[in-house]
Amino acid sequence: MSDVVVQLPVQTGEEAELFGAYLAEFMEGCVVDADRWAEDNDAPYLMVRSDPLIDVEVKVLTFQRSSAAQAFCSGWDRVKTRRTAAAAV
Repeated sequence: MSDVVVQLPVQTGEEAELFGAYLAEFMEGCVVDADRWAEDNDAPYLMVRSDPLIDVEVKVLTFQRSSAAQAFCSGWDRVKTRRTAAAAV
């Protein structure tokens, strides 16, 4: 199985904190899948790396399953949309 790599630009500050909170929430929801994955594979369920630039960090997430990558990206889009909507009010 090949890795699924997702690169997400995340602004420093509030958005970076939101990303960290969402990442923790996502992994809490995946504990059973991640544990099951670990039993059968030597690769981690998810790896995260940050590549800092000037005002943004590129979060590089490496998933072992495309369904997990899609779920993460969909959830992150929802979280960012809610944040944007709340800021506009």
